Amino acid sequence: MQVGEASIRELKHPHRDRLLIMGNTQASDQNQTLVEQESQEMQVMPLEVSMEPAEQEAEESSPPWRKFAAKVLVSVSVFLLLTVLLEVFAKDEVASVSRRLMDTIGLPGLFLCVLAADGLPQPFTYVPLIFFAVKAGIAKPVVFLVCAAASYTAALSGYGIGMGLRQLECGQAFFRWLVDLQPWLPDLMQRRGAVGVALAALMPIPLALATWTAGSFRVNFLHFLLAGTFRMPKILVFVLLSGAGGTTRGEIS
Repeated sequence: MQVGEASIRELKHPHRDRLLIMGNTQASDQNQTLVEQESQEMQVMPLEVSMEPAEQEAEESSPPWRKFAAKVLVSVSVFLLLTVLLEVFAKDEVASVSRRLMDTIGLPGLFLCVLAADGLPQPFTYVPLIFFAVKAGIAKPVVFLVCAAASYTAALSGYGIGMGLRQLECGQAFFRWLVDLQPWLPDLMQRRGAVGVALAALMPIPLALATWTAGSFRVNFLHFLLAGTFRMPKILVFVLLSGAGGTTRGEIS
């Protein structure tokens, strides 16, 4: 009876085995498709991971132009605002303080301050000294020439310092610190040479970072002589924006 019942069930479902085979085949095809998709994702993932360091390296080797542009805009705007406010509300007091300051340090002191500011990798600016010199009554061309000469002397000195530091252990430590601080700067010097020095001189960064690095990389010195003058436009802008001074004096001892 059991054999007969089995025969009857087979007669009732003659395509059961075929359906089971087809179902197994479809499941196998789906599994194979999933395996192929996973293998493709595994092949794509290393490419995506390898692209991220490359993009990060490209960003680090490129100067942050937008940040620099914003910083220049803010600096000039703040300087103009303070100049106008001081001119309106404290003109006489500013002129008096400026004259006392310039009587104390004189043009040699102005030269030395600018020389130190552009010759050393430090964050302080000499723009207030330009303002005080103009307000003290020193002719603007004189202020510009003194500051420009000091800045250019600092650039030449920085080139020599960079050449010497490269051979010292402390110099190696300094340039490692510089790479961490401004990772784009050494790459700019290597790729652009004196053009990189000129670009860096126009940026709102300490000039010494550019000149010391240029000396360490042995940037062509004749080309560097021209690139070192590109700090002067910044000086000229702030001399012109300092407004009118008091009684013009050609020299302050």
